[in-house]
Amino acid sequence: MKGWIVKKPLTIEREDISRGENNEENLTKVKITKCLLTISDVLTYNGTNEQTDFALGSYGTGIVSESSDSTLTPGTHVYVRPYIPCNECNNCQNGAYGSCSDMKVAGVDYDGFLRDFTNVKPSDVFQLPESVSDLKALFIDYISLAVSIVDKLHVEKGDYVSVVGANYFGIILSQILIYYQAVPILCTQHEDSFKMAKDSGIYYVLGDEDNWQKEVLSITGGRMTSHVVYMANSDIPIVKAFSLASYGAKVIYTGESNKNASFSFHQAVKKQLEIVCVNNGYDNTEAAINLLANDAVDISRLKINCVSDNDVKTVLDDMNKTLLEKDFVHETVVETI
Repeated sequence: MKGWIVKKPLTIEREDISRGENNEENLTKVKITKCLLTISDVLTYNGTNEQTDFALGSYGTGIVSESSDSTLTPGTHVYVRPYIPCNECNNCQNGAYGSCSDMKVAGVDYDGFLRDFTNVKPSDVFQLPESVSDLKALFIDYISLAVSIVDKLHVEKGDYVSVVGANYFGIILSQILIYYQAVPILCTQHEDSFKMAKDSGIYYVLGDEDNWQKEVLSITGGRMTSHVVYMANSDIPIVKAFSLASYGAKVIYTGESNKNASFSFHQAVKKQLEIVCVNNGYDNTEAAINLLANDAVDISRLKINCVSDNDVKTVLDDMNKTLLEKDFVHETVVETI
């Protein structure tokens, strides 16, 4: 098997992958067809995550090549779960793998999907309905994470939810909130994200020129929002998220990267906010696939850049340049060879 391996910061090479996974029994071999590069991959590529000798690629879809599981016949289109629980913490020992205290993440803690083949446990392979394309399936984990956030917030019909950060995940989360009959108020500092969010059917979208606190106050009839979701990998100060919260509100801190941030809790303490971190949707993969199959999420308005496997080095350099200049980067799809 071959994959694109980070050798050192800003250096990536296509080479053989010979890992212990090949020696495990009863694995399913998947030919990777598409993978998604995210901000996490860029942070590993530029050395911020301080990880080397791993294949990049946060999420991947593919076709079953070989499997010991009779339900996974060769040629089946599948999505591969991008997490491996530690199997050692108390939660894992009690079967609560989605609450693993040391969850391993593809492309960060072990080889990602920027490769030709991968061998995984059959329980981590999910067959895709015909209505769910490989491209749509690359966003299954975003939807899974969104469902986890909805569960944590305990939102009810008509509840307002401030979503701070209109990256692709913020837009998808807002669509899921609408599906569950909540009312998202999506905030962004980027004009292209503003347009994509509006075109995606999100009614309340606040841009860089809006006074977010004043607008949210008006939308909610002076109550502000008791539910706030803040994107950790956005370039928006978290104090803006705190400013949109009502007294005692629940604030979800989430995101698709290991990007570090520092901020003051002064405003959060003053309002006695409840801050909850949500970092994966491990237990919601099947639910996410069903939501995609039922058209609960529309990714057609997202400006998704697609490149070939041969352009990986160039596109990573471009993504890294954008991240350095704007502190913000959109995902890129790679068609693997």
